[in-house]
Amino acid sequence: MVARVVLLASVLLLPLSAWGQGSAPADTTWRPPVVSGTPDSSIAMSVTLPEVTVEGILDRASSIPAAAHVTTLDADAVAESGAQSVADLLSMRSGAFVKQYGSTGLASLSMRGMGGTQTQVLLDGLRVANPQTGQVDLSLLPTLLIESVEVQHGAGSARHGSGSLGGTVHLRTLRPQTDPLLRVAGGGGAYDERHVSALATGGRGSWSGLVAGRYYRTDGDFQYQNSFLVPSQTLRRDGAGARTLSLFGRGMWRGEDRQWRLSGWWTKARRGLPGPASARSGGARQWDELGRIWTEGTLPLGRGTLDLSARGQRSRLRYHNPPTQTDRTTVTTATEANAELRYPLSSLGSITAGTTVGYDQASLNEGVDRLSGATFVDATLSFAPFELQPAVRLDAIGANGEPTVVPSPRLGVRWRPLDGDRLTLRGLVGRAFRYPTFNERYYEPGGTPGLQPEDGWTTEGGVSFRLTRADALLTAEATAFATRLTDKIVWRPSYEINGVQVWSPSNVSRVYSRGLELSVRARRQFRPNLTVSGGSHFTHTRAENRANPNSPAYGAQLPYVPQQTWKLWSRMEWRGLSVSATGRLVGTRFYSSDESKSLAPYQTVDVRAAYEWSFNTGRLALEAQVKNVLDRRYEIIRLYPMPPRHATLRLRFSLPSS
Repeated sequence: MVARVVLLASVLLLPLSAWGQGSAPADTTWRPPVVSGTPDSSIAMSVTLPEVTVEGILDRASSIPAAAHVTTLDADAVAESGAQSVADLLSMRSGAFVKQYGSTGLASLSMRGMGGTQTQVLLDGLRVANPQTGQVDLSLLPTLLIESVEVQHGAGSARHGSGSLGGTVHLRTLRPQTDPLLRVAGGGGAYDERHVSALATGGRGSWSGLVAGRYYRTDGDFQYQNSFLVPSQTLRRDGAGARTLSLFGRGMWRGEDRQWRLSGWWTKARRGLPGPASARSGGARQWDELGRIWTEGTLPLGRGTLDLSARGQRSRLRYHNPPTQTDRTTVTTATEANAELRYPLSSLGSITAGTTVGYDQASLNEGVDRLSGATFVDATLSFAPFELQPAVRLDAIGANGEPTVVPSPRLGVRWRPLDGDRLTLRGLVGRAFRYPTFNERYYEPGGTPGLQPEDGWTTEGGVSFRLTRADALLTAEATAFATRLTDKIVWRPSYEINGVQVWSPSNVSRVYSRGLELSVRARRQFRPNLTVSGGSHFTHTRAENRANPNSPAYGAQLPYVPQQTWKLWSRMEWRGLSVSATGRLVGTRFYSSDESKSLAPYQTVDVRAAYEWSFNTGRLALEAQVKNVLDRRYEIIRLYPMPPRHATLRLRFSLPSS
């Protein structure tokens, strides 16, 4: 069946290979003629508003160097995926590997052999990660909020500071429009899944606003095979239910040459933690609550532009485990303020300089805090046909009287030997680091206050090719990379308390990661009412432990880093009907440090179909989705099974102003 999916994607892309060369447009995202009005979206309702589509996604974020490998998912791609969370979206449409502890468990990102704490996630340019854990659970980020996503591969500390070792995920949230619009959606499916969402936007003159909300629930009680029992038995995954409520609001003011936005987001989730499938659930539960408010402004300053932003974020996490009589609640607060000045350098290019101040606090160990500051300079210098992109950032981080200063330089180069952007060669070298989390330094028992930051250098080179014509687009890209990481923080057993083994982190490991990333995207409009599109991401990663030459783990692949992943998708739109398929092939993942134990490769295929009716007053759409069509029994993380084949149904209604 997988071979058929691959063959289908190849057939869809085959007609594009015979294109003639058309004139190359400006360096912006190409958009085909509209086929059936607003592209259908999932319950996530990634709004394809006219203002959002034109202004929000055509240009790459200014903080991303043009020499870096970047995967862009615009508003159409987010909507067409049908994903309800950022975890699902990145798992389907990016080259990143999403590690998920079951269908309702923690979902974190792995890029270029680096883990979730080594991958930065930014929401409107401001970090989201919890300073206590150093990462964000992507399953709690609904695509309801998201307008577009840019996945930057490789070192990003020269602009974003700590945590951008493997890559940086840039999430842009929805922006309001002045024309009134209302959208509601709801549906359900297997394992008692239910969801409902609503969005409203409108405004007058220079003012506009947007509010949105989403509620989701599931029991997650699918059947799985417990091979640890003798004989093997089919059981239900009890205790894996989840409930999530998310609210989002934004107000916006626009002037001739300036604008200001104020946004708020609140999420509350409750979920069961059934633990490994080798044992029955003990009734453990976790409550996550996150509140965030942030503001952004753009002002003219001479010939340049001044961008100001600030955010405050408060997280509350409660963990309750009846068998161990554990009931612990931690609260973290994170604040940040940024100022960036972009200034043109005539025909030579542009320069950006900025500064950041942050303060983080956690309730661990009777209260710990951290003050940080940074300044950076980033330039784009044009020497046609070459473009140089030097940058350097200096971070100063002080935690309870222990200041640390870390420089992060970067140099990128891009060369376009042909007219336009049909062929681009690029290269980049940069340094990145990760400061220890509050858990790693102060968790009781086991924290190590004297931990040093992880430090890494990344080198990459790539080539991209682009063909366009009036009714079609084809882009292909290849990137080779190598990363050396020192002082990697690893948790290891250290001592016992009352017969219980205590784990502690230490700077003991070195990692050498290298690999290849290949991607292709294509879109073809065959006739006014028929459009076919598709794409693929292939990644080969060899991430080796280089800590101790005398250890059996020396030279072995890091646990849960697949050497190969391959993702394919295809989509057909005809009048109001759209049909799409997504296939994922994930290679062997070792779960022992010496490669002696591993999880088998797995393949999954998801199919989605939607039909949209247009009326004088609005639009109505019905969507059906079948996940894991091949009914594969697989685990992303050992002993945490993923659901078998199951289906969901959604109904969506939108009410435009006319």
